[in-house]
Amino acid sequence: MKGFEFNEHIERSPQDVFEVLSNPTRATEFLDNITASSKLTDGPIAVGTKFRETRVVNGKEASADLLVSAYEPNTQVSISTEAEGIKVEYHYHLSPDGGGTRLKWTCELEASGLRRMMLPMVAGIMKKEDGDHLRRLKAYLESG
Repeated sequence: MKGFEFNEHIERSPQDVFEVLSNPTRATEFLDNITASSKLTDGPIAVGTKFRETRVVNGKEASADLLVSAYEPNTQVSISTEAEGIKVEYHYHLSPDGGGTRLKWTCELEASGLRRMMLPMVAGIMKKEDGDHLRRLKAYLESG
């Protein structure tokens, strides 16, 4: 398994942070490279909820289906996707921190066979593409 991890303190309650973070359709509000996101399943967001996200990668639009793989209100949410034999899972852990929230974001990548050799390169690309994700979320939440 390869991946990366980031931490951020956000001056908003875990409930406020979770409300935005656990709903991928909100990503278009604070991430410039996400051009569209829609919920594909009915009902409230929970484990098993699916979304379709469209983003610009290297100047080209690409869509991916996302799956909520863990969901504990105000504490944890995990979102996974799989493409070309590589599984990506983003884990977000929230905890109260002073008057705000400590947010730990872990990206895990898995693959089998020859694709495993690509994981360090894919992790580097994803870190570059999404590395400012928490900073942008923080700016968005703290400005409103």
